[in-house]
Amino acid sequence: MKIDKINNPNKLLEHIQISNDSLSAKIYPNLGGSLQELIVNKVNIIDGIRNDESGLKDYANSYKSSILFPFPNRIEDGAYEFMGETHQLPVNESSVNNAIHGLVYNKEFEVTSMTSDKKWASLELTYNSNGSSVGFPFHFKLKLTYTISATGSMNLSFDLVNQGNLPFPYGMGWHPYFKTEQLTTSVLSFPSKDFYACNDRSLPVKTLKSALPSSFMMKDRKFDDAYSLHKSECGFETEPYKLNFDFDYPDRSYIQVYTPPHGKSIAIEPMTCVANSFNNGIGLKELLPGESDTWKIQMDLEIN
Repeated sequence: MKIDKINNPNKLLEHIQISNDSLSAKIYPNLGGSLQELIVNKVNIIDGIRNDESGLKDYANSYKSSILFPFPNRIEDGAYEFMGETHQLPVNESSVNNAIHGLVYNKEFEVTSMTSDKKWASLELTYNSNGSSVGFPFHFKLKLTYTISATGSMNLSFDLVNQGNLPFPYGMGWHPYFKTEQLTTSVLSFPSKDFYACNDRSLPVKTLKSALPSSFMMKDRKFDDAYSLHKSECGFETEPYKLNFDFDYPDRSYIQVYTPPHGKSIAIEPMTCVANSFNNGIGLKELLPGESDTWKIQMDLEIN
């Protein structure tokens, strides 16, 4: 496996390329450490961005493969209260006045380690916050580690440290889109427990028992929905490939599923909490000064 830094006149488009004779993966440190390409045996798995200005516009609108921290999904009006203080996050979903997809999706991560051998390659990226983020005035370090095998299976590890003197609320998530030419005949599997019914601002307003079977063909189903899970796992099988996810977390795990209108991909988003968790508390965690937390997403890939 080779691992190389690919320069670009536009710093945002610089990326780390992991490759061998049958695999190509691209990770963008200056776009929040996001994975924007995974091609295995000429099968394109990740619906990522182009390596040009149009790709940057695409990312700004779609948040493809973005790392979600300190909250996945949305915060109502971008406002929340913590330890008796009211905080105002940037509202970047202006049409419905929400803060969306956290605060690190557009941050520059430092490449702190690149290693590889014949069977795998590993990339470590680190972001340090000095407490200057608008609406989240807390000091933290977030380390991402991508480990990709020669056959395309991947582990993504989140390692979080509270480096300040105050506790802070948080959740974590990952927002990948997976390509498919046959979404209607694809099969999605996950052991759903609760379904979070949302209002017209995509904010949960009611918790219901999920009516989804544990495995089903997509057919004409449309999703932009969150579920809690009995087990931290999910599967997706489409004509050229099969994915299996494991994202175990000590507390309950969650998943968001979104089907874009074009029908050529599906977003499958593991999360440690649901939308508006800073206000509704569903899955929300709190990290004390000096404490750390780790979350791992394992994605196993099979080419049909």
